[in-house]
Amino acid sequence: MNTNIINNDESSIQLYQDVIEKFTVNPDFPYLISFPRTGSHWLRMMMELYFEKPSLVRLFYYKDSRDFTCYHRHDTELDIQRKNVIYLYRYPVDTIYSQLNYYKENTSDTDRINHWTTLYAKHLSKWLLEETFTTKKTIITYEGLKTNLDNEFAKVCSHFDKPFIKEKLEAASLIVTKQEVKKRTVHDPQVINLANEYEKNKKIFVDRFSEHIMNSIFSINPDLNGFFK
Repeated sequence: MNTNIINNDESSIQLYQDVIEKFTVNPDFPYLISFPRTGSHWLRMMMELYFEKPSLVRLFYYKDSRDFTCYHRHDTELDIQRKNVIYLYRYPVDTIYSQLNYYKENTSDTDRINHWTTLYAKHLSKWLLEETFTTKKTIITYEGLKTNLDNEFAKVCSHFDKPFIKEKLEAASLIVTKQEVKKRTVHDPQVINLANEYEKNKKIFVDRFSEHIMNSIFSINPDLNGFFK
C-alpha cells in the first residue's frame, strides 16, 4: 500500500501534504493557477494522460506516479507568489454562474454575484496584469481550449519544454469528456453539473447579468477590458 496517498475512492486519489512539499519546496517547481470553476479538472486530466504523469494534488490515472507536472492551486486568498506559473482563466460571466451553482447560491442574488465578481476581478488583475514575480508564465484560456484545443494545449507543452503531438492530444481529449470528468470527481460531485436545467438557467443568467458583471470587472481594473474583447 502506498502510504503517500489519501485513498478517497476508486476514481482518484489525493496526496498527503508532506509529499507535496517535497516538490513545492523547489522554488522553480511549476504551479497551475486557476480561479475556481474555470476548467482545471478537465485540463489536469488531459495533461495527466498526455504527459503520462499527474499534477499535484490529485491523481486520476497514473496513481502510482512519483513524478508530477505541476501543483494546482486556486489562490483565492491571493497570497501565492511563484516563479513558474501556468495561468488558466475563463470568461467571467460563465465563471460566476458556475460558482453560484457550485455553492447552491441564488443566481439572482446581486450581493452574491457582486461578491464573486469582485474576487474574480482581483484574481484576474493579479495574474494577468499586476504580478511582477514570475520569471516563466504561460496564460491559457478555457475558451481557447474549447475552440482551438491544439493551439492552446501546445502552449502548455511549450511551458514544460515538451513536444506537441497532435495525435496524442486527440486521444486524451476523446477520453476526457464531461461524463469522464464527472466519473473521476466522485470526491466532489459539484464539479460537473449535467442537469438539463443548468444550461437553460445559464442562458437566463447570461442575458440578465452579463453587462453588470463585465462592467463590475472593468470598474475594478479597466485594463482587463483587453482580455475580453
